[in-house]
Amino acid sequence: MSQVRRSKRLQFRMTRGSFRVLLVVWTAWTVLQLAIVVLRFATLREWSIGDYAFLAGLLLGIVSLIYLLHVRHHDGHFWDEEAAEQDDWERRGRALLALWRAPLL
Repeated sequence: MSQVRRSKRLQFRMTRGSFRVLLVVWTAWTVLQLAIVVLRFATLREWSIGDYAFLAGLLLGIVSLIYLLHVRHHDGHFWDEEAAEQDDWERRGRALLALWRAPLL
C-alpha cells in the first residue's frame, strides 16, 4: 500500500491573514531601518554602536522578508485549501439557512 506523502508546513500556525500582517510589519521595519541607515551615510560622520545596530536591524528585516516570502511559496497551497474549505462550509451554511427559512408545504 502506497500512501501519498504530503509535505508539512513550514509555519503550521500561520494563516494568510497573519502572513499579510507580518509582511506589512516587516516591510515597514525594513523601510524605516533603510531610511535611518541612508541618513547615517549621508551625514558622513563616524559611526557609533547605535548606527551599527540600525544596520543590523536592516539586515534582520531583509532576512525576515526573504523568509516570509519562502514561507508563502512553500505554504501557499495550504492556505488555498483552507480558503476553499471555508468557502464550502459557508456555502453549506447558506443552503441550510435557506432550507430552514423556506416555508413548509
